[in-house]
Amino acid sequence: MGEITLNKVCRIAGEAKLVLYEEDGTVQDALFIATAPIRGFEKLAVGKNPLFAVEAVMRICGLCHASHGIAMSEAIENAIGITPPRNGILMREALGLVNRIQSHMLEFLMVAGDLLIEEKREEVLFQLMDFHAKISDYLLKMGGAATHPPNLTVGGMFSIPKWSVFNNLKARLPGLMEQWDGIAHLLTDEDIQTEIAEELREKRAENEYLTSSLFYGDRFNINVEKIETMPYYEYRKEHQHSKESTTLIAFYGKEKVEAGPRARMKVYREFKDSSLYGIHTARVQDTTLALMRLEEILDSIKMDEPFRTKNIVFGPGKGVGVYEAPRGTLIHFIELGDEGRVVSSKIIVPTMFNIPVMEEMAKGLSVKAAEAVMRLYDPCIPCTTHVVRLGG
Repeated sequence: MGEITLNKVCRIAGEAKLVLYEEDGTVQDALFIATAPIRGFEKLAVGKNPLFAVEAVMRICGLCHASHGIAMSEAIENAIGITPPRNGILMREALGLVNRIQSHMLEFLMVAGDLLIEEKREEVLFQLMDFHAKISDYLLKMGGAATHPPNLTVGGMFSIPKWSVFNNLKARLPGLMEQWDGIAHLLTDEDIQTEIAEELREKRAENEYLTSSLFYGDRFNINVEKIETMPYYEYRKEHQHSKESTTLIAFYGKEKVEAGPRARMKVYREFKDSSLYGIHTARVQDTTLALMRLEEILDSIKMDEPFRTKNIVFGPGKGVGVYEAPRGTLIHFIELGDEGRVVSSKIIVPTMFNIPVMEEMAKGLSVKAAEAVMRLYDPCIPCTTHVVRLGG
């Protein structure tokens, strides 16, 4: 077999290399090796105030920021036995949905080069960028910033928008949903798609799926005791290239599982498309449903009621926070000591589940289509880097 090494996989979130083993132009095996440096956010949180931990984990990633903030807040609240008021949970969910839509827009930008013919690509790219800017304004107004929203905290929300600003967001949303309908049509129009898109449409594979909720996340819908992690270089130890990896990978019940938009659509919406292209159409549907749910939330929030639990006391405890991030099920574990400070923190991200699936899905494809599969799963490398190999 011949070996093809792409030292820098382009149009993904972070640094990674892709090693493909092919025979007669067909991929027989694939290694997706994340090479981003370790930054140690889990260790950074140790000894710190839980409120700082929420702020810190949002800096793990410029794409999954609110998702990490929500999962960490949920874990801390579970540890100390509090629940935010209804408004706080709704506003938190709204921030997470906006974050999901933001992230999906960027992924559609990334895969446009694989799926859309060159003649129509620029038109779609500009529409996606315009939509991304408009939806990001919702996070700015509700969360306090277009990324890493500072209003998100333990117990609910630090601050909320003025009544006039909130009503303006509600009034603008129908127009935004109409704009998205036009973009969604272009993203799934087979008349303007490439040969790679057709190849992905023909390749079918049934996977096991992991998801906890269609929109928010629910720790009671998964069994966190069934999650196992291991360094990637141990998983693919027969390959010399695996020693370069800085990631952990995860299994659920000792099985490979796919997390993300298609998992949510398969489990909660009876989504039927098991082709690799179905990952793309599932993400389009995920975006549509997120906008619809956002509209429901904005209609449900009562601005004259509280948005945060009062008189929060931090003390010892262990907690788990589960949230459906753009790329799939995100899990935060937290332990607080006697003074309420962080004793330990562990984060399991969707890409840790998806890397083994991505490699499996590349088999049997052309080299170009195999590279496109990596982008379809939208790996987030900064979230996934957890290990440093010393020596050897």
